[in-house]
Amino acid sequence: MNDYYRLAPEVYDTTTRGIPGDIAFYRDLAVASGGPTVELGVGTGRIAVPTALAGVEVTGIDLSPEMLAVARRHAQEAGVAARLRLVVGDMRTFTVTAPVPLVTIPFRTFLHNLDEADQLATLRACHRALIPGGRLALNVFNLSPALFQREGWRGPRPYGQGGRVAADHRVTDERVVTTRLSWRTDGGSRRASLTLRYITMPEMRTLLERSGFEVEALHGDCLGGPFEEASTEQVWVARRTS
Repeated sequence: MNDYYRLAPEVYDTTTRGIPGDIAFYRDLAVASGGPTVELGVGTGRIAVPTALAGVEVTGIDLSPEMLAVARRHAQEAGVAARLRLVVGDMRTFTVTAPVPLVTIPFRTFLHNLDEADQLATLRACHRALIPGGRLALNVFNLSPALFQREGWRGPRPYGQGGRVAADHRVTDERVVTTRLSWRTDGGSRRASLTLRYITMPEMRTLLERSGFEVEALHGDCLGGPFEEASTEQVWVARRTS
């Protein structure tokens, strides 16, 4: 687990806002599925809590107990603790007591898999968790000049009450993106690192097909836009076929 998620739960909600439309995108898929659903990398519940508010039962899985503690508080404050089950777990090995119609991996969580073996393990765990014909929905960033420009991948970014978080992203030959972050809290400054492995669109499609999925849709954002070379996001919806 990246140490950012262990050290930064108190600032995550103010420094990390997702991508435009992602809450509604995943919530609406969950509502259409009829539930229950599984969300991997549930974090602080940014997407899971609105999904539970829409009446869907959600199992949220995350490797960070610190992030789940924040999610549990948000669920209680929103009055959906009974519909949001939060579990410490690994997306490569998670299991469910009964198959579900939808598994989601929002906001680039899939990129925490740093090699092909882990990528396939995660997708095959999702396959096992789904009913026949069930859907997997996820998004990963599409490494393009537009992404660097839009998200300001170098230098400080504002958050909260005048605080700042500094991010330094490096793309290596091994297709690993390393992010070094520092931020201020009431108790002073803190520092952590975050390592992701980016994946190209053809690679992602091949991994899905090797794991028993048929691609149903590929968008360039969570607002339904088409995927293009300059898109900043790959948003996949795939169906279990075997």
